[in-house]
Order: sequence, then structure tokens, then C-alpha cells
Amino acid sequence: MLMTKPRQYQPQLPDFLSLCERNYARLNRLLPAHFAAGLQWHIAINPQQHYQLSVLECGPFTTRLQIELIAPDQPVLSSNFVTPSFDVQLYHDAQLAEVVRVARQRKFAARYPYPNPQMMQPDEKRQINQLLSDWLKLCVAQGYSAAAVELKQ
Repeated sequence: MLMTKPRQYQPQLPDFLSLCERNYARLNRLLPAHFAAGLQWHIAINPQQHYQLSVLECGPFTTRLQIELIAPDQPVLSSNFVTPSFDVQLYHDAQLAEVVRVARQRKFAARYPYPNPQMMQPDEKRQINQLLSDWLKLCVAQGYSAAAVELKQ
């Protein structure tokens, strides 16, 4: 019997960049024509699912958005409960959108050894960007509604 090592995950850069390009194009459908830091709007997928999009930072070549589930009818179960949210960095010159934070986790490696102490999947970075892609497809398929409102400071 021949014993071989399991193959290690190898990130495919062209595939990942293609995913980020598609996310950028879909996300632009949800963005107002003109936006600046401090702007926020809501997207209602259905009566139970409302998301708040907030522009956290806006520069000439990049924008950072926060996408957060808002569920006012849901009780908070514990103080450790984290509202599902993620930050997305938009690179306007390259036309890419990449998830840079999910809940409390920041800075994802392109590849993780498995198993690891955090139990990250080998392709965790790709999976979270695929999650953004799936969410954006849902928004488009459900005929999202967006209304822009200024944040109160």
C-alpha cells in the first residue's frame, strides 16, 4: 500500500481575482451614484432580513464598507453574541471588492494549515469572499430596496 501525503490547498490567484471582480460589479449595483464616508442605507431582502450598509472610509482609490445584519426583533442571547457583519474593501482602480473583516476576525491568510488552533479552513479567505458573492446574488435576485440616509454623528 502506497502512503501519500494529502495535497495541500494551493490558492488560485486568477480564480480569486475573478471572484473579487464579480463582487465589485455586483456591489456597484447596490451603491448610490455618489457616496462618502458616513453614508448608510438599508437593504431589505425580506421582512426578517434587513442589512445596513455603511461607508466607513472613502478615498480616491479605495472605499471601505460595512455590511451588517440588523434584526431589531431578535433578542440578544448573550453578551458574547456578535451581530453578523463584514467589512469590504473596494479597490476602484483595480475594480476589486475583497472582504477584509468578518465579525471579530481581521486579516485572512491566503492559505491556512489544517488543522490549526482557530480551525480555519485551508481556503478560508476564498470562502468568505464567496459568502459575499452569494449575498450579493441574493440581493439582486430578491430585487433589493435601498434608501440612502446620512449617519448622525
